[in-house]
Amino acid sequence: MLQSIATAIGTLLIVVAILFLTYICTKYIGTRMSVGRYTGGSSRYISIVDQTLLGQESSVALVRISGRIFLLGITGQNVNLLTELKEDELTELSVPESTNYAGAAFKDVIERLKDRKK
Repeated sequence: MLQSIATAIGTLLIVVAILFLTYICTKYIGTRMSVGRYTGGSSRYISIVDQTLLGQESSVALVRISGRIFLLGITGQNVNLLTELKEDELTELSVPESTNYAGAAFKDVIERLKDRKK
């Protein structure tokens, strides 16, 4: 009897530890990969201003190189220059907060889901 209780408590602690580590990893990944905040590595001359997925293996990216901004089309096989943009041609898009889960913290997403079920 005592051994089965100890096994149950040990299993519960392992599950709680896994959930906690999942929360920490999700929070870390969410802050590192938030929308519009791609660093593109530690390059001194090239930075990714923004990037969005269009499909499973395709995306578009705004890349800043020496003060110039380029719009690139990226697929699994190619990277194509679509156009060059000026800084004043960029306007930040406003996304409705109720549907934007991409940059939200894990805790906020869970809270919204709980509120929606009520």
